[in-house]
Amino acid sequence: MEIKHWKRNVCRLCSSKSLEKVLDLKPVPIGEKYSDSPFLEEQQRFPIDLYNCKKCNAIQVLDNVDQEFLWSEYTYFSGQTESIIKHQHEFVHQLIKDYAFKGSPKVIDIGSNDGTLLQGFKKKGFQVYGIDPAETVASVAIKNGIETLVGLFSEKIIPKIPQNFHEVDLITAFNVFAHSDDMEGMIGGVKKLLKPEGIFCFEVQYLVPILDKKLLGTIFHEHMIHYSVTSANNFLKENGLKIINIKENNIQKGSIIFYAAKRNSPLQSNEIVKEMLSYEENNGYLDGKKFQEFKNHIEKLKQQIKKLKKFITTNNLTICAFGAARSGPTLAIQYGLENIFSFIVDDHPSKIKKYAPFENLPVKSSINLIESKPDYAVILAWIHAKQITKKNVSYLEQGGTFITLWPDYEEITIENYKKWLNEKN
Repeated sequence: MEIKHWKRNVCRLCSSKSLEKVLDLKPVPIGEKYSDSPFLEEQQRFPIDLYNCKKCNAIQVLDNVDQEFLWSEYTYFSGQTESIIKHQHEFVHQLIKDYAFKGSPKVIDIGSNDGTLLQGFKKKGFQVYGIDPAETVASVAIKNGIETLVGLFSEKIIPKIPQNFHEVDLITAFNVFAHSDDMEGMIGGVKKLLKPEGIFCFEVQYLVPILDKKLLGTIFHEHMIHYSVTSANNFLKENGLKIINIKENNIQKGSIIFYAAKRNSPLQSNEIVKEMLSYEENNGYLDGKKFQEFKNHIEKLKQQIKKLKKFITTNNLTICAFGAARSGPTLAIQYGLENIFSFIVDDHPSKIKKYAPFENLPVKSSINLIESKPDYAVILAWIHAKQITKKNVSYLEQGGTFITLWPDYEEITIENYKKWLNEKN
């Protein structure tokens, strides 16, 4: 099946044509597309090179993949991750503490997933409404009593939203404000639905830790924009909004929540906004130079993987991947881990016994680490490396070796496991 794909020639946020490639990467398949039977042909690979807009400083992927294909059969559920539930409900508590919402306030959540965030607001007396493009997750929210509209959010979708949610106190967008090809339509919809004194909160991964920590695993097709405070500020200002507060957190190893309001809102900007704008400008995050360090890091790991592959081939050893994650194809392809894995291990019930878009590899449960006894298992679900090793110590005990790719290449055996784990705590 030929998937619709096209490349923009203007910035996603300001439509400038002044774009410069800052990170050259190999094309990858869409990571979340699994099949019940082996694929009959190799899955299409799409570019994920990163570009810097010289006008507004937005770091972005310019290549687009058909949105309906991208979000259909989506398998990530917020409510299945305890840390995400805790994080989102703590955000609800703190937001209500910081800002006075009167009466029975209304909130719309863009990219509401299975309704986890809205459940937190509902418990606090908010009237809630969700919008999400993936029917797989939206159906769970609806089943759990969260009214949800299935669709991509923009101005065009407003007529489908109930009239009583056409003017709301709060709009949230957690890890979706970088996921749309129509940012003009998205911000336009926010402006139309938000009360004059309302608040718009959105969480995205933050460019500074992406560059500082070399978070290659966060670069894939769904993540179209990698925001700095500068690029977010430029975009919001251009569209009649202002940043009033910023809070960083360690979700996805480095995220940021922007609190925004309409330009004429009585809510004033916190001093941290100026501080972070100044920090980015004075420390080289806006001109693309930091990406040279990123390139060097990728090349260093590629050389280590090259040595590993030679050792495995020479000694006729076996190797599998652990983690059928969205980031998996990015890590495997950029680091040179191609044509080497025999299968992928993952315990997600919607992925077991299916075939991955990366090399048509079968996805098997973690019991196969014990049954098949591969010599090596490369952790592609990089964020969960600690949890994966802790749950599968028996694999190490039988002589297996885990390999992590972040923050650096490391081989974990039963001999160095405890030391490695202590360093991660």
